[in-house]
Amino acid sequence: MIKNKKMENNYMSLYDFLGKPAGGELGQKVCGEAIRLKIKMEQREVSTKNYTGKVMTYPEAFLKEYFKR
Repeated sequence: MIKNKKMENNYMSLYDFLGKPAGGELGQKVCGEAIRLKIKMEQREVSTKNYTGKVMTYPEAFLKEYFKR
């Protein structure tokens, strides 16, 4: 039970989850599905050589389910 609770609280960006930039189109699809399912999302500020700004983060369990399809 503790493991599941920890997993729910582990928020990841698509970059963190996929290990590469997801791109705008995929980002929009994932965000749309999270909104449809009423998944709580959070924002995180990032700064890299290629991008500076806010990114959406999602529960790891949601991302695993989404990309299992």
